[in-house]
Amino acid sequence: MMVKEIDSLLQAADPDRYLCALFAQPEHRAGLLALYGLNHELGRAADSSSESLIGEMKLTWWRDAVADLYADPPKVRRHDVTEGLAALTDRISLADLTPLIEARFDDLSARPFTDIDDLLAYVDATAGRLVSLALAVVGARDALAPETVQVAGRAWGLTGLLRAFPIRAQIGRAPIGGDALAAVDATPAMMAQGLGAEKIAQARVGIVEAAKAACARLEAARPLPADVVPAMGYCLLAPTHLRRLPDNPYALAPDINPLARRLRLTWLALTGR
Repeated sequence: MMVKEIDSLLQAADPDRYLCALFAQPEHRAGLLALYGLNHELGRAADSSSESLIGEMKLTWWRDAVADLYADPPKVRRHDVTEGLAALTDRISLADLTPLIEARFDDLSARPFTDIDDLLAYVDATAGRLVSLALAVVGARDALAPETVQVAGRAWGLTGLLRAFPIRAQIGRAPIGGDALAAVDATPAMMAQGLGAEKIAQARVGIVEAAKAACARLEAARPLPADVVPAMGYCLLAPTHLRRLPDNPYALAPDINPLARRLRLTWLALTGR
């Protein structure tokens, strides 16, 4: 994959993070895009493979490729993402990066979340860890309190899972705990078949409220320091995405208008608000 290809890929597949990364200092921008490229590849491996063995092979390849970057001497596999990550080994440790990969293996098991605490642990290990890693890339690891980093990850992570509900339901990892399903007499099998929309909508209420609470706590942390905006400013778009969630959990939410997204993130980069 060439540099221009991953640049175009992120513009289409992860536009919020991509646009935020453009506000980074030139010496940090390529690293952020490589990190987001890795995140995209991990998510795609876990979500798009109909066979768990194929998904496991893809995730194992990425785990080994990342580990190679920290070998002595380092080995850089020929891929735009690994080549970009190679420049980050002095800012991100292998111990910090590996859990981002490991968390995705759980998706392959199609194990339903047991409750909201189980879901939050997954979000902290994925979206939350990505925020933390991105802050390290831009040299702002200590610019925010740990609890602010956590709520940023939860605001974005929970919202993203809700937006991807139809896809996640098909692989058995919809963002609803088994306890909430049982309370409305629903099952993961029902979600996988797209059945019982009203019951499922009722069961997801607690997750929607948790996402709104995280968004409110993040809003209270503003204004953001200018140096953190490229790494996590996109998380402040979560409330806008939440408002666009359809009543039917199996329907895809409409995206934010591209111009509105650019204007919002530009204002955020200029003011921290």
